[in-house]
Amino acid sequence: MAGRIIAALRAVVATVANVLVLPFRVFARLLGVSSKGRPGAARRTHRQAA
Repeated sequence: MAGRIIAALRAVVATVANVLVLPFRVFARLLGVSSKGRPGAARRTHRQAA
C-alpha cells in the first residue's frame, strides 16, 4: 500500500517538474538558436544534457 502511494507521489512530482521545466528548456533553446544561429549545435547540446 505504501509503495503504491509513494509511486503515485513520485509520478505526480515528476509530471509537475516536467511541466514546469519544459517551457524554460524550450525558451533557452530558442534563445541559444537565435544568438548562435546554429540550431544543429543547440540540438546536439540539448540531447547530451537529456
